[in-house]
Amino acid sequence: MATVKTVPLSDISDDAWANVRVSQEVSRENVRIFRQEESGWVITTNDYRFPASQLRKGLELGIDARDTRRPMGWDGRAEVHFDVQNGLESSHDIVRLRVAPILTFHHLMTVSEVLATNGNESMSLYQAQFVSELRDILDAPSISKPLWLFNHSDDVWAQDIVEPGYTSIPGSSEPITLEVMIRSSQGSRVAGRQVFEYLRKTGRGAVYSTGGTRDEIDSMGNLETIPPYEYGGKSFPAGRVIEGSHAESYPPFPHVYDYMRAQETQDPLILDTDWLAVGHVDEMVQFLPANGTLHGWALYIADPMGGIEILQKAQQEGHGYDPAFSRPNGTIPGIAGDVPGLTINEILTDKLIEDNKRFAQHVDGVQAVLQSETGITEGDIHQVPMIFTTGVCWGPDEGVSPDRNCSTTHAAALYPGVLNGVVLNDRSYLCPKPWGPVINNKDIMVEATDQVYGEVGMEVIYIDDWYSHHKGGGEVHCGTNTIRIPKQPWWDSKKLEVSKAINILGDAQFLMELEGRN
Repeated sequence: MATVKTVPLSDISDDAWANVRVSQEVSRENVRIFRQEESGWVITTNDYRFPASQLRKGLELGIDARDTRRPMGWDGRAEVHFDVQNGLESSHDIVRLRVAPILTFHHLMTVSEVLATNGNESMSLYQAQFVSELRDILDAPSISKPLWLFNHSDDVWAQDIVEPGYTSIPGSSEPITLEVMIRSSQGSRVAGRQVFEYLRKTGRGAVYSTGGTRDEIDSMGNLETIPPYEYGGKSFPAGRVIEGSHAESYPPFPHVYDYMRAQETQDPLILDTDWLAVGHVDEMVQFLPANGTLHGWALYIADPMGGIEILQKAQQEGHGYDPAFSRPNGTIPGIAGDVPGLTINEILTDKLIEDNKRFAQHVDGVQAVLQSETGITEGDIHQVPMIFTTGVCWGPDEGVSPDRNCSTTHAAALYPGVLNGVVLNDRSYLCPKPWGPVINNKDIMVEATDQVYGEVGMEVIYIDDWYSHHKGGGEVHCGTNTIRIPKQPWWDSKKLEVSKAINILGDAQFLMELEGRN
């Protein structure tokens, strides 16, 4: 709860009185004023009268807000009025406040904690192996990050049920920040309840924008953040949200889009993910810290034909009959099936090549939009070789819409999608092991991945997610999540002229900023 003070009024009569009130009904429903009494803090109604004795000392009140900015609802603004009646004389003052926006993290921020889903008896045993390997990686001295596990669901997609975020205000020496977990709008997705039932209990806030569907368009893997940039007269000091569109959905963009727009800070940018079967932005683009670039970051983007060309080169060098996949079959009977025993020649069908040419055209369109919006040039863009396939099927309750499920035109990663990993720090990238063809004792897909990430000084750390996530249509990023530490303020102090800010709480503990005063 924040403190609001009034200046001591010494020259008032004994019968003077005052009240402190919140105007507008919608604001009163979301903002409360408290006064201190012997029994503790007491809610103060608009008609409560403060006596002259208290006014002479100056009032010290508490204020909290119970919600965030919402589309088609409360916009977070509140006017707090201070009315003083001193005999026949009256005076009036107003302070205008607003709930600070809920923002998302980006990859230039330092990771403080990694999230994943624990393996349990109702899940594939491969998930337990993945978590064990992940823990070992995070425990390494060069990484040293804690791992927090969802323990109450067999939904392995930790990325999709929540988007970790934060809200912050100016402090005396540095911003005051509260982590806020944004649950996906998929109300029927039971795993999402853990955001409120367990993750919020760790001292974080949590919000939920109701009304979404179980469809994958509303999974949080379909929400990522461009790091901060300024271009074309627009400034995004907290970065900018990107989300993917699906043509068959109405509206054709995620339900949480309106909620993020209501924050009026990270203005969501819609990208074409309609060509992907699952249809998430984290399947095709990624942003990495990079020195010497226009904005301090680089765009990493899927290169379908680059992946095809790697196999074609191997084929031309006489390796067409070599196995296309190097992963051994799983050792747990009856789980997830065998690794395809196809050769490079058998993989490189005319359909696969033509499909990837078509997918590459979609990627080119996405890249053009990002270049137009951010001003980045080819030197800031890195093509990540990947190969996509079609005809991948999911169960009826897994969120992939019928026209995309088993589709012969929509894309899914053939090899584990190396773009779908975790930026652990400015030197380390956690990546799904692609299990490509091994030629001269080297995985040629690993070689290509090492090369492209090495262009910005990243060391690639590989983890096996073939059975735990890849066979389910996702990868390492889909199966994990990160909480990060924001440093750069989202506000422009010159434009906002914020002279004071207050911390407010409610059930989820949010923040408010001072907007102005009469």
